Amino acid sequence: MEEIVLKWLKINEMKVLKQIIIISDRKNGETELGSILYTRPLTENYNFKKQQEEDEKEKDSDSWSRLLQEYSKQKNYPNDRIDEIILEAVKSSYPKSIVRNDSILFNVDSEKIDVFKNRMVIPATIYFSPEFTHVGNFYDFVGKEFRAPKANVNVYSFFKPEFLEGHIFYASYNASEENVLEDLKTVEFK
Repeated sequence: MEEIVLKWLKINEMKVLKQIIIISDRKNGETELGSILYTRPLTENYNFKKQQEEDEKEKDSDSWSRLLQEYSKQKNYPNDRIDEIILEAVKSSYPKSIVRNDSILFNVDSEKIDVFKNRMVIPATIYFSPEFTHVGNFYDFVGKEFRAPKANVNVYSFFKPEFLEGHIFYASYNASEENVLEDLKTVEFK
């Protein structure tokens, strides 16, 4: 048996791992096609405050039972508009897709990413573009330019579905919320 030393990462190395599990309907039921992985750094605005609040309310509860259950709870992982936009892009092609969160807080947590990546790699792309359907006055945008980033991503799969090869996901954001693209800079696709 190998002994491993568990060590907290430095605060600037702590992250949340987002795993978007791509689920497709098939003749015999739902099938997991693969996963898109990305990390986001923990920051003052992107953190586990909700979990901390729940923990403080339940100080007297049995900590062992809490650890045996899902901890941190999926609903308490940070999630912001850019996470929603990325998930919506995948769900527009595969509506049953879900997101699973994990924390990268210790030195051994980085191995989670390696385990998830130990599959066939299928290159895909996510295009981010502004959407103008809910804009009140189009004249406010005449002559303006908008950023439309492109992210090369990998879909990690246990098999190689050819139809995913080079797949393009379209992520749209409301033109009035272009500042959300600043958060895209914190996304590190794996």
